[in-house]
Amino acid sequence: MIEFDFSGKTVMITGGSSGIGFATAQKFLKSGADVLVLSRNPDRNFQKQDALFTYAVDLNDSAAVHRTFAHIDEIHPHLDVAINAAAGDTGIGKKIFEFSEEEFDATMNVNIKGLWLSMKFQIEKMLKHPDRKCNILNISSVNGLGGVEGGSIYAATKAAVLGFTKSAALELATSNISINAIVPGPFETELLRKAMLKHTGGDEAGVGSVRENFLKNIPKGRLGDPEEIASLILYLASGESDFFAGHSFVIDGGMSSRFR
Repeated sequence: MIEFDFSGKTVMITGGSSGIGFATAQKFLKSGADVLVLSRNPDRNFQKQDALFTYAVDLNDSAAVHRTFAHIDEIHPHLDVAINAAAGDTGIGKKIFEFSEEEFDATMNVNIKGLWLSMKFQIEKMLKHPDRKCNILNISSVNGLGGVEGGSIYAATKAAVLGFTKSAALELATSNISINAIVPGPFETELLRKAMLKHTGGDEAGVGSVRENFLKNIPKGRLGDPEEIASLILYLASGESDFFAGHSFVIDGGMSSRFR
């Protein structure tokens, strides 16, 4: 296993209290980084650590986001790595004409507006320290590479994440900031389980069947482990290779190879 040393580095993770974000936060903590976790319930899975800083914030609430970022700016002098993993999936399992306007807005606000607000703060803070090599990694989804039944709004937001990433990477290409995207397929996360449950109409007994259908579409024949994606994130954030800009790193067990 490759060991990375992030001692003296500050890492921000939005949506870091569960799933991919949580696994990534744990790896960064083990690698010596100071880790800032932003989430609705940031403390629920973590044990108290000196290098861990948790901030309860709903990315759907722009006023709260601004207050949180202002507080972080006062306490932490620099930011080296940002992982934008927060995701909303309100209305998943519904057809496009079945969404309410509130469900549409909730998903867009977290996945797009929340990402924009986060990146705006992260970039401005990183540019204040041009001597530090910085990285921003945005978590998209294979659903952003193609359509998905029962997830049209979510898929649209995840496609937008890729557009945001490419555009920002071009704008900052000659700066000290590298910006790229991670494109995960189905991983063993709370978010995926909730999506499976919604597809069954809330029937716990039907989750196994939905899971089997997922596995049929994955050439590797299994769901991903969040630890696997966390390892990829640490490599990209390490600066070992600095020639990536606006790239989308797909990690999906071969799933998207069927439709790309």
